[in-house]
Amino acid sequence: MVEPLNLHIGGQEANPNWKILDIEARPEVDFVGDAANLSQFADESIHQIYASHVLEHFYYGLNNELINTLKEWYRVLQPEGKLLISVPDLKTLCWLYLHPQLEPLERYQLMRIMFGGQINQYDVHKVGFDFETLALYLQEVGFQKYWQVTEFNLFNDCSSMRLLDTLISLNVVAQK
Repeated sequence: MVEPLNLHIGGQEANPNWKILDIEARPEVDFVGDAANLSQFADESIHQIYASHVLEHFYYGLNNELINTLKEWYRVLQPEGKLLISVPDLKTLCWLYLHPQLEPLERYQLMRIMFGGQINQYDVHKVGFDFETLALYLQEVGFQKYWQVTEFNLFNDCSSMRLLDTLISLNVVAQK
């Protein structure tokens, strides 16, 4: 029997329970490819997808990139499969940005979380989410069950990042 495939999109930390897909080849990457095109995976072949701070890198308008990416993720998930998604929480980031005790360097850090670090062409954010906005996109591609969680605690990544002791990520589980 084939072990269920758990796919970590954009992962940087090797884990025996997860295979990493990334657009850039690195030693820990199992599959090189664009997260918007999972054609190397069959329909309903993936048990879980984990994507931390990945979805905001797709255009919400141009070429319907965001919806098409979510459709692709939905396509490869097995029935009852889960999408574990973490994105910068735009509502929280805006609230933090306006915090009166924030230093200019801290506001700069928040700006980089909102718009991406922009260290290369892949590190640019093209959309912002709060729970309600993300839910609209999830519904559009077919997810009917989704809920917010505080943290995933699967990897040492941005899903647990805090600023001023406040989580800056929106963490959501969507089940096919």
